[in-house]
Amino acid sequence: MRFQYLFSFLILLASSLYAQEALEYDEVLPFKENLAMNTSEEPSQQDLEVVGRRTTTTNAIQQMEQTSENNSDAEGDISDENEISNSDSEETLEDAETLATTDSTPLPDTLFIDMTKSYMPTENRRMTSPFGMRTYRIHKGIDIKVQVGDTIRAAFAGIVSKVRYERRGYGKYVMIEHVDCGITKTVYGHLSRQIVAEGDTVQAGDIIGLGGNTGRSTGSHLHFETRINGMPMDPAIFFNFENQTFTKAIYPLSMQQAKTDYTALEKVASARRYHRVRPGDNLGKIARRSGISIEKICRLNGIKRTTMLRIGRMLRCS
Repeated sequence: MRFQYLFSFLILLASSLYAQEALEYDEVLPFKENLAMNTSEEPSQQDLEVVGRRTTTTNAIQQMEQTSENNSDAEGDISDENEISNSDSEETLEDAETLATTDSTPLPDTLFIDMTKSYMPTENRRMTSPFGMRTYRIHKGIDIKVQVGDTIRAAFAGIVSKVRYERRGYGKYVMIEHVDCGITKTVYGHLSRQIVAEGDTVQAGDIIGLGGNTGRSTGSHLHFETRINGMPMDPAIFFNFENQTFTKAIYPLSMQQAKTDYTALEKVASARRYHRVRPGDNLGKIARRSGISIEKICRLNGIKRTTMLRIGRMLRCS
């Protein structure tokens, strides 16, 4: 008999503690939910508030999970055919800031760029990297030193065609398409924040983002590109960042000469083959794979046979 009373007392005590814990954590006990569904009586206001809080929390979690999935999808879609590519060849590290120049729209022999319709994309004046050949790739724009959070503006009026993220390339970038000024596209890379959305119409001088250090970047700067029918052009021939103005009000650009100059850059870039050192590599293995001698690799890179090869280092092989 005493055992039965003790057992009943323990059950009541456990039920009391369980109910108290549920109220402290804003949870609804399973038997309480079943009672609310199966009884004809309306649930109390306290029950409704508890259920409402739990439902709101559940919906918020589901929304966060969905947002995370969407962001993953967006970050995965970081390359676009004939636009920005982020592929690394097995043997040669291609620049993440690259472009296939396949646009065949006919252009006049001389294109007049109307710079009176332009606006300086940043108030900063110092160029840290010019357009042209880098060690093993073409730098298809210029780099302007900016601080994280500095205002970045549209260089020309146009329509925002891309607001994307490239983890190993441009980082957070904005691409704008233009008409009636000669320049057909501009790109603004390594932003900390993108303020516009795809499809937005912007005017020259409108704020489109904030300076940053995202993507393939070793310091905060703006990577700025100007393109004409898919072909990268040196922004410095149009914009004078040091004096914060354009170089000419109407810039006469010889398209034949521009194509010749860029083709020459591509030939130089293609003539230089590079190998990125991977785990297990040695000079002998790299030489056999590249079809050249160890002596030539050492001569091209200014190293010795005894030089330790750091993983990730780029070695010139032609």
